[in-house]
Amino acid sequence: MVVLAYVLISLHIAISVGLGIAVMMQMSKSAELGGAFGGGASHTMFGRKKGLDTMGKITLGLAIGFMVNSILIAFVISRAFGA
Repeated sequence: MVVLAYVLISLHIAISVGLGIAVMMQMSKSAELGGAFGGGASHTMFGRKKGLDTMGKITLGLAIGFMVNSILIAFVISRAFGA
């Protein structure tokens, strides 16, 4: 169980680095400081962009993997190191 915990933690680090890179690659010009004050409203919920592109699907997959791996790590560590 301890080896599985270390494998899951290593996988978690790799997923989190990949997720960070994927999110950074999706930032557009509207995500700069002007976007914080209402600029770039074309990418809102009902804006002109429909569906997810390839990078969006990769980001979604990494986010789901991150959540599932977090739950698995919590379960395995509680069994391996818990009293």
